[in-house]
Formats: sequence, C-alpha cells, structure tokens
Amino acid sequence: MTASPRGPRPRGHERAVGTSERVYRSLLRAYPRELRDEYGQEMARCFRDLCREELEDGGGLGLAVLWANTLPELLYSALKERSTMLARNTYRSVVGVALATAFILLLPLLAAPAWNLFDFVFAGALIFGTGLTYVLAARKAGNIAYRAAVGIALAAAFLLVWLTGAVGIIGSEDNNANSMYFGVLAVGIIGAIVARFRTHGMARALFATALAQALVCVIALIIGLGSPWSPPGAFGTLILNGFFAALFVGSALLFRYAGREQPPAGAAGPEAGQEG
Repeated sequence: MTASPRGPRPRGHERAVGTSERVYRSLLRAYPRELRDEYGQEMARCFRDLCREELEDGGGLGLAVLWANTLPELLYSALKERSTMLARNTYRSVVGVALATAFILLLPLLAAPAWNLFDFVFAGALIFGTGLTYVLAARKAGNIAYRAAVGIALAAAFLLVWLTGAVGIIGSEDNNANSMYFGVLAVGIIGAIVARFRTHGMARALFATALAQALVCVIALIIGLGSPWSPPGAFGTLILNGFFAALFVGSALLFRYAGREQPPAGAAGPEAGQEG
C-alpha cells in the first residue's frame, strides 16, 4: 500500500523543506530592509509551501527545479529593488560615492606613498565622476538592463582612462599614441549626447565606440606605434583593445535589450523620460 499524497510526510522531506526555507530566508537579505520587513515572512511561508508541494509531487528533482526557477528570479528582483531604492535616494547615493572614493584612495595612500598630489586628485576625480554618473543614470533609468549597460560602459571607460594614464596600452604611458583613446571616449560621449541617452541611440553610440577602439588598435599595429619588444607588445595591445571593444559591444547589446523592455510611449522609462 502506497502512502497518500496527503498522508504523513517523510522525515527526509521535512528536513529538505527546513533547509530550503533557511537558505531562502538568508537570500532574502539581498532585498532592501524595508521590503524584507514587510513581505519577508509571507515570502518565506509561500516558498516553504511550494517546497512541500514540489517534494510531494516530484521528489528531489521537483525541489531542484523549484530552486532553479526561484534563484534567478530572486536575484534579479532583489537587484532591481536595490537599484530602485538607489534611484530614489540620490543625496545618500552621492554621499555614498564620495565616501567610497575616499576609502579607495586610502589604499594607494597606504600602499603607494610615491603618489603625488596630482595623482590623488586625478584618481579621486575619476572615481567620483564615474560613480556619480552611474548614480544619476540609475536615477533616471527605467529598467535593470539599462542600468547594467551604463555600468559596463562606465567601467570600460574608467579602466581605459586608468590604464592609458598609468601604464599605457600602446607602449608606455609616455607614448603620445595613447591619446587616441581619448578620441574613442569622445565618440561615446558625443554619441550619448546626440542620442539623448535613449536606449537605441545609446546602443548605436556604444557600437561606434567599440569600432573606434578596434580602429585605434588596427592603426597602432599597422603603423607600428610603440615598441613591439616592450610591454604590452603587439599581442598584448591586441588583447587589451579586444577586451575593451568587447565591453563596449556588451554594453551596446544591453542597451538594445533595454529598448525592447521599454514601456509603451507615454509610460515612464529612460526613453519616455527623455522625450520632448
């Protein structure tokens, strides 16, 4: 005689449910505290009931499928809620960026005493400017794909400026050929302004930036700018430029995806907010 689905549950099932619930409650910490306090208990109870149902219907495989469906959705929604909270509280975000910048600058202050005042001012302006730009973009953005695209583009630009000024991508940092990379950034900035930060225009601007990055690499390799025997060398130059071009292309694809997620005309969002 087999047990009815509504009969006594195996102890192993109850242990699995309890473990899943504890893990789920821990993951709920990814949500903002206010949302967690308001909905956390109810979400945990619902998840516990779902775990029991899946174990009764499909056993361990059913529970694994439930986790496979729940985990990406939980992480996505938690990141979205965090981004929304960040967008609502711009003042605290700016202060947070300033404090983060100061903390980051403590590292070279302690580890690299050779830095001079200009180095600290340049690094501070670059870090703070990048963080502030992201905060302002996140405040106006309508979906997480747009924010991720902005984040990747800013990270790529930040690393490009840092590497160009610190060690150089074409030869050493003293090689004037590295100034071509500021032209790459100019393509992106001008493209973003022309696009008025709309998703499809931003995608085209980032594709153009990636193309400009690749063009600089081709010019450097064909003309033989920099010393082929000194770091990073021809192969290193190719790899570094490919890395940055890939970041810009990835950002462009995310902007394109954000455009497909865009709400209809008249609704709030990065495109609608920039119309007019």
